[in-house]
Amino acid sequence: MGMPPAEESSLVGQGGQIGQRTADPGHMSTSQVEEWATEVDDVTAKINGIIDGSITDFDALDRQMDLKARTKQIREEEAKARKERFLLNGCEGKGEGERYKWWCKRCFVEYFIDLPEHQCTRCKKSDQMMTQQERRAELMDKVEVFKEDKARHQWRKDKWSRWKKSQALLKRSRYINYKAWEYWEPDTDTEDEGEPIVPRDNPEFMAMEADMKDRKKKQSDKAKTAEKCRQRGNQSMKEGDFVGAIEHYDEGLEYRRDSKALWTNKALAELKVFRWHDAINSCNKVIEYSEIFEDGFTKSADACFKAFTRRAQALRALHKWDEALHDLEDAVKLFPKDKEARDLRDKTKAAFEEATKAKTLQDGGAVSPKEDEGVTEEVQNPSPQPSGPVRVEIEESDEEDDSAAELLASASAPGSVAGMSKQDFAKLLKDLKDSEAQRVLFCVRKGGDLINSPAVKADQWVGRKVDLKQVEEVAEPSRLDNLLKDAERCLVLWKKRTPDANGRRAMQDDEPEAKEADAYVSMVTPRVLGILHILATSSDHHCALTAPSVRSIFPLLSSEKWRYDIMLLLMEWSQRSITARSMAEFAGRYPEMVKLLIDLAAEDSKDSILPPGLEDRAKKAADRFEHGKAGLESAMEDVIQGLMAQSPVELAVSTLGNICLAGTANVQFKEQITPFASELVGALCLHLRPLDWRVCGKAAGALCNVLRVGDVMAQTVQEQCTKPLLTALREENESEGPAAKMKDLMSQMGAGDLQNTGLPIQSSSARLLGALLNLVVVRPTAVTEVRDMGGLELMVPLIDPELATFSGGSSGSTASLSDREDGPEVVALRAALVASRLLTSAHASMTQELEADLLRKLYKLFDKIKFADLRQGAKALAAGEIEKLPALEWLDPAVRMLVTVLTKTPGALDRLTQSAPRIEELPDDLDDLPSLKEPAVSFSDLIARLTDIIAALQPREHVGPDQEGSTLSRLRGNLALLFGTLSEVQSKEDAPPSVRNMDLRKCVDVMVDTLRKERGAVQQNVGVCVTRLATNPRYIQQVRDLNGIESLHQIQMPKVQAQKAEEAKKHRLETSVEDRRAEVLRRLKQQQALKPGLD
Repeated sequence: MGMPPAEESSLVGQGGQIGQRTADPGHMSTSQVEEWATEVDDVTAKINGIIDGSITDFDALDRQMDLKARTKQIREEEAKARKERFLLNGCEGKGEGERYKWWCKRCFVEYFIDLPEHQCTRCKKSDQMMTQQERRAELMDKVEVFKEDKARHQWRKDKWSRWKKSQALLKRSRYINYKAWEYWEPDTDTEDEGEPIVPRDNPEFMAMEADMKDRKKKQSDKAKTAEKCRQRGNQSMKEGDFVGAIEHYDEGLEYRRDSKALWTNKALAELKVFRWHDAINSCNKVIEYSEIFEDGFTKSADACFKAFTRRAQALRALHKWDEALHDLEDAVKLFPKDKEARDLRDKTKAAFEEATKAKTLQDGGAVSPKEDEGVTEEVQNPSPQPSGPVRVEIEESDEEDDSAAELLASASAPGSVAGMSKQDFAKLLKDLKDSEAQRVLFCVRKGGDLINSPAVKADQWVGRKVDLKQVEEVAEPSRLDNLLKDAERCLVLWKKRTPDANGRRAMQDDEPEAKEADAYVSMVTPRVLGILHILATSSDHHCALTAPSVRSIFPLLSSEKWRYDIMLLLMEWSQRSITARSMAEFAGRYPEMVKLLIDLAAEDSKDSILPPGLEDRAKKAADRFEHGKAGLESAMEDVIQGLMAQSPVELAVSTLGNICLAGTANVQFKEQITPFASELVGALCLHLRPLDWRVCGKAAGALCNVLRVGDVMAQTVQEQCTKPLLTALREENESEGPAAKMKDLMSQMGAGDLQNTGLPIQSSSARLLGALLNLVVVRPTAVTEVRDMGGLELMVPLIDPELATFSGGSSGSTASLSDREDGPEVVALRAALVASRLLTSAHASMTQELEADLLRKLYKLFDKIKFADLRQGAKALAAGEIEKLPALEWLDPAVRMLVTVLTKTPGALDRLTQSAPRIEELPDDLDDLPSLKEPAVSFSDLIARLTDIIAALQPREHVGPDQEGSTLSRLRGNLALLFGTLSEVQSKEDAPPSVRNMDLRKCVDVMVDTLRKERGAVQQNVGVCVTRLATNPRYIQQVRDLNGIESLHQIQMPKVQAQKAEEAKKHRLETSVEDRRAEVLRRLKQQQALKPGLD
């Protein structure tokens, strides 16, 4: 560098930094030396510039030098701050070195400085902080333990080696030497090593780690975006925007193709817009993914179940019955107890059998004569059906314009009913009505109902993916398909020719097509209605095939010309599950259709209440009788035939109730119908009149279904219908009055029961009780209101123990009374169910006379039980061999009422056991003590029957999670509550003789065994019962012999520990500010996660 010392000294004084760095060159680092050399070169260049005159502006030079000095100072300050942050945050490590001062055992962080309050800067706690000396001592202790383990391992290894050498000298034995297992030791101790330490300074590993983190972050971001798309799609589904939902799901699938929820939701939306092939493809993705990557469908059972059922629905729409049946069978295997899947499987199986039959007919075969004749005879002589619509034949008008028919015949599409003559159409109607084979051929598609799978090689893997090429094969449309097109065209033309709200028409009268449109609508509409009604009333399968025409027929209800015929068809559709759901979906999108039905149900005119044409028919019958042309019986038969038809109000009320039942699972339907809650409930409440036996029962039945639609609807029913329901029920069951006289009149006519008269009238008591039962179940607040109106006093007299049936083992009948709607047995059972609900809140206000009457009826119920059949039936029900046990329908409310009376009603147990009151004020002029009243029933006999019942209900196996809260478990829990109370009373010194002589030893074995096999709240009740039995001196030894106390301890200990943990958590939240803040943040996150919509 060769510069003069004086000049260097002067320049160093200006910079102020070089002099410091050159103070001790021996301790400078390589980077410092290089920086110093660069500065020296820069200073030398500036000196040479001053000497040769190239630098003349010395002020600019000074500013430049100051700027560089300030820049260097800022860099040094930043480096110092980084160093301080580094020292404050520490460095990750295991505390194995010696250069650190403190080590956090919780965060695995080493600190090289003393921290404030010795607190970790990461976890903000000091309880796990250790000094370097403490950490080293801990590690040295671990080293000593490791050395001992290493020595023992080496000793066992040497022993194993010596044993192998000794065994090599012996001959091989044909027996397995199990003693070798005691000597075996692994060759290495790698399994005892800890977690591998990753190389920190390896650039290749660091690059790979960074790439892995980057990919994971991108994958996480994509998953979040896909979830947001799914939520937007779900919101669009709720709003009825199915096309928009499909777009959102497609967008989400661009970010995450393996999301099963996106595929299944997309398939559901595609079903809503009738994109059958797209829905099949979406379901294929889920099924194929699970089949290949998850080795089956059980790992993602829920998603695969949805995929199978939704693909089956699409295949059903395409009449691919074989593949649809396979899908539904797979779905039922995943969830065997799903009722809708099993119902759809059975319907698809019937459709497949019919498709096979149709193929035989198309190939030239024939249906067996007996089968076809049986169907014909059944249709020609229909039996009266009071609960459903009467099948009315829709005939062509004699005034039909022949010229219009010829015009439509020439202009109609092939296969349309518009091109048929009057005679041909009448023949078609007769054939469809009389012959099942004709109905099958009318609905079948040629070449499309069965899938002929291609031949599969022996070594070829066959999956559950549906080949879209086979599905896309277009079959020849059936005649039903052409009829559905006719219905759609009728709706389109009718809308064009009907004035809108402003009185304008899309097709004016002067347009050339107007006359043809009017002729088409007037002729084709009644023909379409006639055929659809025949198909809808023939079978579930044919009715389901007509479901696409719901959106074409429902809007025509606003036309008075065909209103009654349309209401007949809507009523029949609403009674079938598939078409009823289609109606609910359509009503959810167009709620004005429900409003139209409500208006029809609320009409109180003569034309709406009476069946159509009844007055004319009655007048003609009277005229024939007066002129001697017909006898009294013939005239009455004509009038009765007219009365058998249902009135428009009956059809509207029944249709509304059925649609509400089908729409309980449809969110959009419930949202759209809620604004009409007051009008709907008011229209049904108008018909809750006891003498209106045609409509009263139907209105009550509709209210049963309306209660399930939502809270707003249930609240409206409680406000408007509670009193009318009780009034109608009370008046209908009075011993004297108009209703009683009407029943006597029917009995004198030989009818006996109203259902046997052939008239569409029926007793309303069963359905009124059903509405009350649903009301108190859905709206618990209505229990108090019903109780205050005398509901309990009304229910108890209706309970008839003579009508109770307790048979029904595994070999007996499993027909359930809950599946029936009418009959004296149903009335008695529903009265018992309502009374059991009311007793929970009205036990204190029950009179002694009512209490005695109820106990006598309950005793008669228990006396009819066949305990062997009950034990056999309970065993079959628990094993899943039967779905329902009719005996439990009566036993459950009876036991519930008895337990409520004896454990909660003040003085009820004392009156039953003839226990004298402890303190009683007596008048002064009383000579003798009043005698105690005789108990309503024998206490000892009642306890003996209850003991037999609990023995018959003893569980044979442990109760599973899906059986928790079942009827059997509920009965065990209620009886355990009763026996625990009785044992507690028996252990008292002043127990009455009947209680003191009571023997519960038979119950001890059952209760201890039930304690071990039950779960949940029932197990808790049984535990209380066993505890009280153990405190009774009579049974304590028996409980000990059965290890009942140990079982109690084992079962109650986890609950006690959980309770203690919960109390400790509450105490920690109350005393710790940080824990309380963390709990608040956790709850806020949960609330935000539960909110609908996007974040």
